[in-house]
Amino acid sequence: MEMPDLADLIWLFEDEPSSEHEDMAWPVGLQSFRLRRGAREVLFSLDPTSGEAYVTMYEAGEETMSIGRLRRLESLTVEKRDEYEGLVLHFTSDALEPLRVQTRPAIRLSWDVMPLGVW
Repeated sequence: MEMPDLADLIWLFEDEPSSEHEDMAWPVGLQSFRLRRGAREVLFSLDPTSGEAYVTMYEAGEETMSIGRLRRLESLTVEKRDEYEGLVLHFTSDALEPLRVQTRPAIRLSWDVMPLGVW
């Protein structure tokens, strides 16, 4: 899986990666980045070795949505244009649209998925 340099991810999330296990440092194991803007917060977790990602969104400290165990990632790209910043997760399958995690000016998530039964 192609991915940005660690420095680019730290810049985007304004956070150093953290792990549940103190003895695991980037890029070993599941690493998490957390970003808060106002009442909204995003937790982006990535296992660089297995290529799995997890995205959890919070509003006023309450979890509002979680997408976990995203697999078959082809690449992660950092986007920056004008006032917009975000991370795009590209999948190996053409049937899946990229998932976008906007980090600036506000935290948002967008993913155009097919309705159930169409897969």
